[in-house]
Amino acid sequence: MLPVSFAQEPARTATEIVESEEKPIDFWMEKKLDYSTAILRGLAMQDFDEIQANAQKMRVLNTMEGFVRSRNKEYRKHVNTFQVVTDELITQSKQKNIDGVTLAFNQLTVSCVRCHQSLREDGDSDAETTLSVPSTRR
Repeated sequence: MLPVSFAQEPARTATEIVESEEKPIDFWMEKKLDYSTAILRGLAMQDFDEIQANAQKMRVLNTMEGFVRSRNKEYRKHVNTFQVVTDELITQSKQKNIDGVTLAFNQLTVSCVRCHQSLREDGDSDAETTLSVPSTRR
């Protein structure tokens, strides 16, 4: 198992992390977009180590974000779904299954879209900048 590290990122205090909730695009969304871009690059290059490393980073980030934003019940559902899909992405990359990784990445993308859709429908002020997981309701 590859270690999950945010070595490239400057250390952040708890206050900075909590304050980032006010500007989630500055941290949560930006980092998830960075990791998902790296996963897509890994898919294109069939680099399973890159896929796995970035999926693990994304999973850790999502856990942290879920903790900070845990007051929203619907959002917690999205966080849980996102975790399941991210775990599948990690599993498939460990197995070097390009089709499995591709499907899991597609599900990850759908989960992000559904979460944003759900948050907009619920009138959440963070709807445009919060990234996470899918809703099963329509």
